[in-house]
Amino acid sequence: MKGEKFMNRQIYIHYGATQFNPLLNFPIKNERCWVKPKGGLWASRKNASFGWKNWCAIEEFRECNEDCSFEFVMKDESKIAIISTLSQLSRLPCIKNSRVSSCYLIDFEKCVRLGIDAIELCWYGDEYADIASGDLHFELYGWDCDSIVVLNPNAVIPK
Repeated sequence: MKGEKFMNRQIYIHYGATQFNPLLNFPIKNERCWVKPKGGLWASRKNASFGWKNWCAIEEFRECNEDCSFEFVMKDESKIAIISTLSQLSRLPCIKNSRVSSCYLIDFEKCVRLGIDAIELCWYGDEYADIASGDLHFELYGWDCDSIVVLNPNAVIPK
């Protein structure tokens, strides 16, 4: 039954398209001197305390319309690297000898080779205020909200 594959799984929502197209934005590439990769599927947990929709509203960046979105879950066997501390971030491979010394530049291409299907930044509720003013915010400057970037399109199950 279709509904069964979504039970007990985290549901993510992507704004800006009505369906997942695995031919777009893959394979993932490192972006020179930037904390985000070129490509990937970006989303937030549907129940995120401070997700993409919240960030867009606060920053007056764009309107996140439910009519132009889709939901998905990750396959059970997916390897998702969760980041909510500097210690967790430091476990991911980084690009050495970067000219950007103030940020931690994740080597996304190496993450894919290591079998990491997605990287999720989790800033939940009240923790956001503490983290946003701390080192993790500056190490990943540009990851402004609870979000996931899917590196492997085969790990996605569209809803």
